[in-house]
Amino acid sequence: MAKDETHLYWATGCTSCLRAKEFLKRNDISFQSHNIAQNMALLDDMEEQGLPRQVPIVKHNNEWVDAQDLKAVADLVDIEYEAEILPVEELYRRLEIVLEAIEKYTERLPEDKLTGPIADRPRTVGQLVYHAFSIPESFLEHEAGTPLKTYKSEPEWANQSTEVLTTYGRHIQVRLSDWYENETDDIDWSETADVYYGNPTKHGYLERTVWHTGQHARQLEWILEERCDIEANLLDSELWEGLPMPQKVWNTDGGDGSIGDDRPNILEAMHSD
Repeated sequence: MAKDETHLYWATGCTSCLRAKEFLKRNDISFQSHNIAQNMALLDDMEEQGLPRQVPIVKHNNEWVDAQDLKAVADLVDIEYEAEILPVEELYRRLEIVLEAIEKYTERLPEDKLTGPIADRPRTVGQLVYHAFSIPESFLEHEAGTPLKTYKSEPEWANQSTEVLTTYGRHIQVRLSDWYENETDDIDWSETADVYYGNPTKHGYLERTVWHTGQHARQLEWILEERCDIEANLLDSELWEGLPMPQKVWNTDGGDGSIGDDRPNILEAMHSD
């Protein structure tokens, strides 16, 4: 490996991968791109190098970091990065807005679209909706004592009914409201969260929960407007200000969402991001 060489291991359709790729490009860091969705053997190559079998990973010379942590990426490639996390109450306010929008978007979805593929990812539209609602559920479970080892796998019923999906979403919103009203004052937000992708604070994990859910809300909005010709403009761009969101809604370098034989391995490597 050449001196000062940077490598990004990523997968088409992975929101954290898209964000990491944009971050490197925005800071003029040249890198070798390795898309595991196009070549699953790259996971074996990563393992041989002592890297985890997951993405996104940035490797610089002989060191590597999980690229879900942009501060860690910045330190690795020697660039400045300072970002102030929004206050907890503001993060919660925005997450409420995002979840309400996802619920309304789901109600507008034609049921025959649930089994259709999304762009750049072996995931159906129904599974996308379920995943978006399950992100804050995973946060709530973390706060109840369950470490985040991976995001939840999408169940088969996610493809069957918009009513079931919206019912699930409302359930998560009620749980979130109850948690915020009764537990947030007792939380040490500077404490390290127990998650698979690094050592963020609980405050940082809440921020990730908000922008991650928000990114999938943007994707669902795109699906409604571009594929279903249904108006879905409920989320103002100001909602994303101050959040470390990807700039794009989708990747632009390939992938049609078709489900192939490597689907389980791809999803495992992305921790179902």
